[in-house]
Amino acid sequence: MDRYDVAIVGAGVIGMSVALALKESGLSIALIDAASAPASEPSGRGVDGWGKRVTALTPASEEFLGSLDAWSAMHRTDRVASYTAMQVWDGEASGAIHFAARDVGATALGHIAESQLTMSVLAELVAAAPAIHNRWSARVVGCTSDAEGVELDCDDGSSIRAELVIAADGARSNIRDLAAMRTRQWRYQQNAIVATVELEQDHRDTCWQAFLATGPLALLPLAESNHCSIVWSLDDDVSPRWEAASDAEFVDGLNRALSAVPMRVTAVGERATFPLVQCHAVDYVKDRIVLVGDAAHSIHPLAGQGINLGLADAKVLAESIINAIQRGGPWASAPVLGRYQRLRKTENLAMMAAMQAFKWGFGSRNPTAVMARNFGLRMVDEQRWIKNWFAKQAAGA
Repeated sequence: MDRYDVAIVGAGVIGMSVALALKESGLSIALIDAASAPASEPSGRGVDGWGKRVTALTPASEEFLGSLDAWSAMHRTDRVASYTAMQVWDGEASGAIHFAARDVGATALGHIAESQLTMSVLAELVAAAPAIHNRWSARVVGCTSDAEGVELDCDDGSSIRAELVIAADGARSNIRDLAAMRTRQWRYQQNAIVATVELEQDHRDTCWQAFLATGPLALLPLAESNHCSIVWSLDDDVSPRWEAASDAEFVDGLNRALSAVPMRVTAVGERATFPLVQCHAVDYVKDRIVLVGDAAHSIHPLAGQGINLGLADAKVLAESIINAIQRGGPWASAPVLGRYQRLRKTENLAMMAAMQAFKWGFGSRNPTAVMARNFGLRMVDEQRWIKNWFAKQAAGA
């Protein structure tokens, strides 16, 4: 049996970020994932060259990735796009808001990066860290914890014992299930379609978000000036139609949805679809097991905050452990892990509540609700101080 101080299950963006944040702590770290090592950095262009899954990173997330030496490496690839403005409008009425980075004294509200790019950069850094021991293609099938630590059994016949297990294995967390950690979850009755689209014009470094009767549509600018990544969240009763649509039909549907703004789609790449579920763990900590990222909470992609919440989890957990080590105390103790849960659960719940309110408010087709949100959007756009506050929130300030 191999022994480590920390075993991180799930070598995605959040899991690798926790590992890298702890690499100088003096702890031995096992990083375990059922998948093989991430592919090399993406290099393609055009509608089929960009990754279908992208993330909108706030300045706070960029700062954390910078502390891991990942942000500069990502920028050197010329595949990270900044967005300096955000246009939000109600597809059922005329209300709209325009946010600009310059209004809050910033150069950008954030950046858009392919998930594959972030993964490949983090994987290179993990491979170069002596304190981190990779265990790729190993699925955890057993988890037993006691007062001193946790034992993990893998499907390759190996076993690992660690003082602390960090579950970063996503919304369908295997570790969370094996440890019988309870969750509250529900489906949004929507599916998200993601793809890359080509535009007739320049995207102007702007994020575009339309709230339609069938669900929100977001266009996220890529580093190729006439290409965007789309996330189209569609109600269950209409999503099958658009999943099965031809490329020409899909492009036509997008252009009708975007008729209120000067954006025209000319081509679409391969599409992918996934169901939208909100899930929140009742507790982030159980004995010597702690949940981070989507294993602890998953939310609607409406505002693109899932990855940023997860990176904040990684940062706070690593800081809590390192601070305990520096004080000479027990770094995997209940007070240390409880501090992490207390700090992160409050913020995550607030964001989840906000997303639920947006989903309800903009998903309603009630004429009174349409009038109210139309008035609200116009009021916010006309009141500079309110609009600037929202812009700062969008920038993670």
